[in-house]
Amino acid sequence: MTTVGRAGASLTASAFAPATSMPSQGLAPYSVPALVSLRGAHAVRDHAPGCLHTASSSSSSSSSTFSAGSSSPSASTFQTVSWAATVAGLFGLTKGAGPSRAFATLAARRRLASGRQIRCLAVEAGGAPAAGAVKSAISEIDFRVGAILSAEAHESSDKLIVELIDIGEKEPRQICSGLREYFSPEELVGQRVVVVANLKERKMAGTPSNGMVLCASKTDGEDSRQITFVEPPAEAPVGERVKIDVPNEEHGDPSPPNKVQKKKMFEKVAGDLCTDVNGTVCYKIFPFMTTAGPCTSKLSSGIVS
Repeated sequence: MTTVGRAGASLTASAFAPATSMPSQGLAPYSVPALVSLRGAHAVRDHAPGCLHTASSSSSSSSSTFSAGSSSPSASTFQTVSWAATVAGLFGLTKGAGPSRAFATLAARRRLASGRQIRCLAVEAGGAPAAGAVKSAISEIDFRVGAILSAEAHESSDKLIVELIDIGEKEPRQICSGLREYFSPEELVGQRVVVVANLKERKMAGTPSNGMVLCASKTDGEDSRQITFVEPPAEAPVGERVKIDVPNEEHGDPSPPNKVQKKKMFEKVAGDLCTDVNGTVCYKIFPFMTTAGPCTSKLSSGIVS
């Protein structure tokens, strides 16, 4: 079953399978062809990022079963929305979520309230945008596959490391990163990274910096913080632009650095950069994709900056 939610996104949902196809769940069979709006899914992700995960279709049919926990989603991978998102979409618990009250039964509501993941709804990430589609905000930013060629401690800052990074241009980019607390310069040499390549040059402790290296982070407790690099697949060529497909929006050309700074374009999308429960790097629920597969991090359910 396919429909268009209030947010304008094409959504695909399959009826819930009988209990016999759901081992260990111990629930009676029922069928609710529920739909959740894309906006509602985003709101759930913002408040409970751990509830989203990727999945791969086991069939080309839009009503097929999806296998959760796929570690290698491709460009046609579906982003699965958890039971929490189903609750949001069914009962309008999030702003803009389209309720489907007519399909809900009391028994279904009780099962939904239990928070159990019995079946997932899928939002297709990718595909050709509709005619006249607007340009996605994330495509204003130029994310590039890079490799660190050299790294050294900043002369006048005990927090910065100065790197020379190959992103497929004639000359390597000089970028300053505040990573000295977590890595030695020697550890960075040879590291494959994803670079924000269309930020305006700025000076950091007097040294010009032309871009930003993306990292995932997670805080454990008040003082302990983990940081890992956002890594492109090993087969992705240096200099390739990372693509993030948003349904019904066009992934257009990136904006020039002056416009990115003036319109605060990176700041507008930065709060929605994250890793999902499998460590796949995402904008909202949409993966960072290369021709060799998704970008990943060793940290799951983290913040990307």
